[in-house]
Amino acid sequence: MYLESLTFTNFRNYSSLELPLGPGTFILWGDNAQGKSNILEAVYMLATTKSSRASNERELIGWEVFNDPLPAARIEGLLRRDGETTKLDVSLVAERGEVTAAGSTSLNLRKQTRVNGVPRRASDVVGTLNAVLFDPQDVELVSGAPSVRRRYLDVTISQVDRQYLKALQRYARVLTQRNHLLRAIREGKSQSGHLRVWDQPLVEEATFIHLSRRRMIEEMAGLASGIYGELTGEGEKLTLNYQPNPKELADIHIDDTEAVGGVIRDRLSASVDREIGQGVTLVGPHRDDVQFEIDGRDTGLFGSRGQQRTVVAAIKLAEVNLLVGRTGEDPILLLDDILSELDEMRRRRVLKTALASQQTILTTTDLDRIDDSVKLEARLLRVRGGTVVLCS
Repeated sequence: MYLESLTFTNFRNYSSLELPLGPGTFILWGDNAQGKSNILEAVYMLATTKSSRASNERELIGWEVFNDPLPAARIEGLLRRDGETTKLDVSLVAERGEVTAAGSTSLNLRKQTRVNGVPRRASDVVGTLNAVLFDPQDVELVSGAPSVRRRYLDVTISQVDRQYLKALQRYARVLTQRNHLLRAIREGKSQSGHLRVWDQPLVEEATFIHLSRRRMIEEMAGLASGIYGELTGEGEKLTLNYQPNPKELADIHIDDTEAVGGVIRDRLSASVDREIGQGVTLVGPHRDDVQFEIDGRDTGLFGSRGQQRTVVAAIKLAEVNLLVGRTGEDPILLLDDILSELDEMRRRRVLKTALASQQTILTTTDLDRIDDSVKLEARLLRVRGGTVVLCS
């Protein structure tokens, strides 16, 4: 699979861009803050329908058009897969809402995804294009909050299992309603017996999410452990320790769906008084975590920065192998200036994977960090101030 072209309108610092691509390796070269990472972010959005960087997706709309009556941005990609061409596009429109007390006008973001011009739900789009993003901020996967690791799992699994994404969406809706009811009960506006309406759908979706995550982690653990050994050559052992909520789930056989559901149901019942007191659901996969350990020690707490970055490289390379195994195709690789973060041996291992993939797009501020053998095979694109020029 590969992108034949990318087209932007009012996306980040690009008022307009038409970028022909194709199979092979592309090097986006330029100084910082010129727009290199924005191109990778756009590809990631076509794959996942979500930004890899923005805390609020209104940031993705070019600031120059925010005075327009209807500020909007659009990303379009022409995907070649299985001998067929598919047009993917994501549109963001900032619709003006009510005037606030301070006199400003609120903006409500509307996002629409299309496949071959036909509007589609995000859950039906994700997985059409598979991409793996390597980013300097990925070290947060090891050292950051549990929510970072949950999001990583969710994005990875969703690219190969659309039912998982739909289960996540249903779970989020049920969780919101249940939390709202818990607060109403706490305030004396409802009764605890009403929780049964939401407990059963919560258990069903939580069971599916738990088992999907657990299978993914077990598969990735074997891949990542082997790759980590290749990267270090020091005999250290990397393990992935899944920490489900409730923790008793870790002891249940992975094929025993009924037992998993039973444990979640029992823990919900046992926690109901605390949940009412706090006004939130305390049991379920929204509180899961994954621990990365080197020789039995938590890398997030005790690992050096170099060890943490090596663990991330191993996890990402394992993700590539996993996606290939699940789909039979290379995902598009997106390497966002990560070569400066790796030593020579790890850099060579990552670049070896990049060259073997059908399409790789990498960014750099320093061409000297890229092997001559890679530069000879790649197409070099100079990025400067929201413009892209082919150099070779």
